[in-house]
Amino acid sequence: MKTTFASYLFDRKYSKHTVKVYSLKCDRFKIWARSKHTSPKKIDYKKLLQYIKYLRSKNYKPQSINGELNAIRQYFNYLISENHRGDNPATDLTVRGERKKVLHNPLNSEELEDLYYSYETDHKNSLVHASLCREKVMLGFMVFQGVTAQELYQLEEDHIQLHKGKIYVPSTKKSNSRELPLKAWQMMELQNYIQNIRSEILHYSRTTQNEQQFFYGSKSQINGIITRISKRIKKYNTKAKNHNHIRASVIVNWMKQYDDLRQVQYLAGHKHITSTEMYVQNDLEQLHKVVNTLHPLH
Repeated sequence: MKTTFASYLFDRKYSKHTVKVYSLKCDRFKIWARSKHTSPKKIDYKKLLQYIKYLRSKNYKPQSINGELNAIRQYFNYLISENHRGDNPATDLTVRGERKKVLHNPLNSEELEDLYYSYETDHKNSLVHASLCREKVMLGFMVFQGVTAQELYQLEEDHIQLHKGKIYVPSTKKSNSRELPLKAWQMMELQNYIQNIRSEILHYSRTTQNEQQFFYGSKSQINGIITRISKRIKKYNTKAKNHNHIRASVIVNWMKQYDDLRQVQYLAGHKHITSTEMYVQNDLEQLHKVVNTLHPLH
């Protein structure tokens, strides 16, 4: 026998008043869904963000939107119990006060790629040449895999899997670990760095190094190298600001490439989905400032 949404709520000890209010809120949600040629059985996370945007356009305050979401969350749970859905896109979704992270002038994928190709490594001095080759490998990880400064510091030799065409990015206090594909055009520079450049840099090093470290140096030394890279790339594109701007641009491009926010969250190593939402650049650009999703890893 089919269970109604009301009886589902009653079975879970909701009061008569709450059942009535939740039913009205869900009826409102279903009417909106029909206007978008969809239904609660099919709505995904991004579509749910659009409903939040709709409520805001109707001057709903954050507290009121959260009340709507509470009802919708239970309705999705009801649909799951009836085998009409396999997930609940409203799980732990709440709306909070103003928060916005605007990225000005992000670099597109072609511009990021050009930075890598334009980075010159030729130099008569062998140590300077080795340093420039190391910088280009680091830049490649920045523009193609969006690797952070801390992650570059923590990279070890075993994390680079040339035979698989992949890089394992270790976790940090602020990011999750992940395994990312390498670009074909990174392989030659990487192979040269591993076979020749890395040992040459170690030979010239005046301090004891951790031989497992992929890019030899202390945190301050790695940061110094990244600063040099940031200065040099401005010769090739004045829009390029620094390492953080490059990483943000990479994430924005991933947002355009993939429909699934969770996939972008994985690629970026974000511990919380809210960090990923702040890079939305499409018609939902204003939503990331008010949506807070509590990821299980919070």
